[in-house]
Amino acid sequence: MRILHACLTTDFSGPEMYCASLARAQAQQGEEVRVVVRTNAYVPRWRQETGKAITLALPTWLPQWAETFAIRHLIKGFEPDVVHTHSALADKKAGKAARASKKPWVTTVHHWNAENMKHAHAAICIAGWQRKEILTDGYKGILRTVWNWLPVQKPAPNEEIEALRASWHASSKTVVFGSVGRLHGQKGMDILIKAFQMAYPDPEADVRLVIVGEGADRQKLEALKGPDRRIILAGYVPSTAGYYEAFDAYINASRYEPFGLTILEAMSHGCQLICTRTEGPSEFLAEPSSKGQVIWAERGNVESLAAALPMAQVQGREHITYNLQPFSISRALREISDIYEELLKDKK
Repeated sequence: MRILHACLTTDFSGPEMYCASLARAQAQQGEEVRVVVRTNAYVPRWRQETGKAITLALPTWLPQWAETFAIRHLIKGFEPDVVHTHSALADKKAGKAARASKKPWVTTVHHWNAENMKHAHAAICIAGWQRKEILTDGYKGILRTVWNWLPVQKPAPNEEIEALRASWHASSKTVVFGSVGRLHGQKGMDILIKAFQMAYPDPEADVRLVIVGEGADRQKLEALKGPDRRIILAGYVPSTAGYYEAFDAYINASRYEPFGLTILEAMSHGCQLICTRTEGPSEFLAEPSSKGQVIWAERGNVESLAAALPMAQVQGREHITYNLQPFSISRALREISDIYEELLKDKK
């Protein structure tokens, strides 16, 4: 099968990783896969993450109004069986190109936008909670829920884990809280810093908060943490495996979270979880395999999160074994392939 993915964003976070890892896995299965993106600083990472799938970057000289025509040209040359879009601009432009080329169009719903997505032949929800909004808007295409999958990560050597904790001046008795995500209001890192300082007002308390990620809110968060050396803004790192292993507990403090890939990553490393009651986590962490293993806090509530942090304190790393079978890439590939096949059958 020939598959063309399109993601026309200028960032590289959850939706981009979803697109890249899906394209990579499909190519590994023997499908002929292309991924069209915009030329920006993340193109090398796109090519690294997509593996055998071929990443095509729209040239910088191409005006944005011409992108739809350029994608139509790509479709004409590649003749994909399916066009699969990710993000609003890809829905708008690559989706339009797919319809004009009479190709089946699938969109993955990271954020539902009826104006751009309503004409897609199939919509994939990354969590079941999204279906209500989509059905309310009167969507008529194929609608399926396919949960996200656990990204592949190389294990970190013990010396890397020890070096990280040493760089944070964390002994074996120090409790290290960690969080991974964009420095953006949606992710609630400001709430996390405030909650940490409320829970541990003593500057000599033997605790650390390590936030991994980069984004527009960095200066705001730097000002918020002030001189508190227990809080580390680690910035972007190419591999987070060692960080998860060095954390004693993982915190997702989001105000809004469609799913939460970093939570799956933390689960794969056996971290104790502290999560706000956002959309995606409230769904997939309600499974029997996760009950009793998650400490919940109310979203956007500093006091609630501050009360949750000490509940996770343990001396020494208590590794938790989660059932991650529902989040396998092989399961997701089968379910997405079934959607493709249904569209192709309908086309015939």
